[in-house]
Amino acid sequence: MEAHKYDRFGYKDFVLDDDFRAWLNGTAPEKDHLWEKWLLANPARQAEIEKARRIVLALHFQDKSVPDHDIGQQWKRLESSIAASEAAKESETPSRRITLTWIWRLLAAACVVVGAFFFVNRYLIGHHTPASAYVPVEHKAANGQQRRLLLPDGTRVTLNAGSSISYPQEFEEDVREVSLSGEAFFDVKRNEKQPFVITTGGVVTKVLGTSFNISAYPENKSVQVAVVTGKVKVNARIGSEDQNACVFLSKSEMATFQKEAGELIVSTYDEKEQIGWKDGMLYFQKSDFHSTILKLERWYGVKFEVAPGVRMDADWRFSGKFQDKPLDYILGVMSYPGRFSYQINNSIVKLQ
Repeated sequence: MEAHKYDRFGYKDFVLDDDFRAWLNGTAPEKDHLWEKWLLANPARQAEIEKARRIVLALHFQDKSVPDHDIGQQWKRLESSIAASEAAKESETPSRRITLTWIWRLLAAACVVVGAFFFVNRYLIGHHTPASAYVPVEHKAANGQQRRLLLPDGTRVTLNAGSSISYPQEFEEDVREVSLSGEAFFDVKRNEKQPFVITTGGVVTKVLGTSFNISAYPENKSVQVAVVTGKVKVNARIGSEDQNACVFLSKSEMATFQKEAGELIVSTYDEKEQIGWKDGMLYFQKSDFHSTILKLERWYGVKFEVAPGVRMDADWRFSGKFQDKPLDYILGVMSYPGRFSYQINNSIVKLQ
C-alpha cells in the first residue's frame, strides 16, 4: 500500500484501486493496520471512502468481483453522460442551466445505480447463483493475531486472537446485525434509526452508538460485556426462548452472563483486565491452569502438550499483567518455583 498516493483520491479512484478493493473485501488482512492508520490520518477522505465502499459492495456478490474492464466501461459511460450535460449546459439560459445541472446530476447518480444493477443481474444470472445462496461477510483473527475492521456503516471493530465476526454485505435499513465468536472491541457509529445488534451464543447486545468490549469465547464459562462509553442493552437467554434477563449498562459497567447458572450479573470492571489486550497487555486474574493455557494458546498462536506427569493443584491460580512479553518469560513466571519444565519448539510447547 502506497499511502501517499491516496491523499488526493476521489471515490472513483478508490473503486478502481486493487489494494482498496482487496482491503474492503477482506482478502488482504495483512494490510488492515496500514489502512486503519491512513484513515485516522485523513478524516477528510471519509466521505469519498464511504461512496467508494457502497459502489464496491454493490458490484461484489458471492465473492465474485467485477473485472476492472467492466468497471471501467461503466465509468466511461458515466463520464460521457456528464460531458454531454456540460456541453448542453453552456448553451442554456442561467435559470434553465441551473435546472438542467440538477437534472444531469440526478441522471449521473442514476447511471451509477443502473450500472450497479446491471452488474448484479449479469453476475448472479451468469453464474446461476440463486438469491438463497447469499453468504455473509466473515472475518477471522487466527490465534496469535489481532485484526482491525471497518464495517459497512463506519463502525470500527478490533478482533482479538481466535475470534470471528460475520455480517451482511449491506445492513438492513432498520437494524445492523452482526454475529461474534470470541472477543472484540466495538466502536459503533451512532445511528438512532438503525440500532447495532451483536449476537453471541445466548447473549444479545444492542446499542445505538457507543464503545464496548465483548468477551465470548465458546469454551469460557461466561460472556462479558464491558462498556467504555455510552449505553448498552444486554439480553441473555436464561431458559427457554421466553425466559430472558435484560440489563442496561452505562460507562464503566460490565454484565457477566454465567452460562451454567443462567445468571446475568452487573458490576464494575478493571479496564486493564477487560480491554488491555487491545494495547498488547496480557492480563491474568486468579486464572486456573486450564484457562491460563487456553489464553496463552490464543495469544501466542501455539499449542500446548502437557506430559502425563504434570499435575497442577486444583487450587492453583495465576495472576499477573504482561506488556508485550515473550512466551518464554511468562512460562518462567508460571513454573516458579519448579512446578514444571518446558520446551518451546516453533508452535509447540511441551510442559514436563
